[in-house]
Amino acid sequence: MGMNKQQTGGRTAPLGLRVVGCLLSLALGLPASAQPPMNLLTGEPTVAQLKEDAARYLQMGFHTLAINAYRAALELEDKTKVLPSERDPDVPFNLGLIYARQGNLPEARAAFQRAVEVDPTSFKARYQLALVDLKLGNLVAAKEQLTLLAHAARSNPETYSHIQSLLAPLESVPLPNQQASNPPRPPAAEPEAAKPALEPERDKTTTPRAAASKKQPEEEKPLSALQRLRRRELD
Repeated sequence: MGMNKQQTGGRTAPLGLRVVGCLLSLALGLPASAQPPMNLLTGEPTVAQLKEDAARYLQMGFHTLAINAYRAALELEDKTKVLPSERDPDVPFNLGLIYARQGNLPEARAAFQRAVEVDPTSFKARYQLALVDLKLGNLVAAKEQLTLLAHAARSNPETYSHIQSLLAPLESVPLPNQQASNPPRPPAAEPEAAKPALEPERDKTTTPRAAASKKQPEEEKPLSALQRLRRRELD
């Protein structure tokens, strides 16, 4: 009955660490509920704990601390060689949102790209990645993402219309798979349009013969008239 959590093996932090946490929160002018998490003080964080820490820092407006916590979570995943299927896609996604709000588009793109790699079915991650690519001028990459989103949003008219409005200015941008699978072909009407251009040349080759046949009657008329005059003179 008199045993405390420290004696029973509970997760309550030692008194010294709790005192340090309280002093740190007082120094920062934060309420007791907003004091830094104990896992940062114990040096044994997990990805889930770092994610919670980052969300808490973000809620308090500490964007730099939130970025550091999210990046620490990603580094921990890489260090422990967590399989992509077991990673948390919200960690890079939330990190990308912070970078995007700060205008750090290259870092935002890297974070959203990682979120897509972790969860290829994430609509929100692909959407944010497409928006960043549009701002960076990566039109081909943006069109690839938006095309996938358009197919996924067919059942939602409002979302589909919005995606189509983003795709409309990219209509002339060719996709890599289109260039490879659909080589340029001459239009079907092009041979027919070329026929009139060939017909005058054929007419030129036939006009001398036609002209000769037409001139023969004209040359015969003067001769027949002379013959008639000669005949009259002879008569």
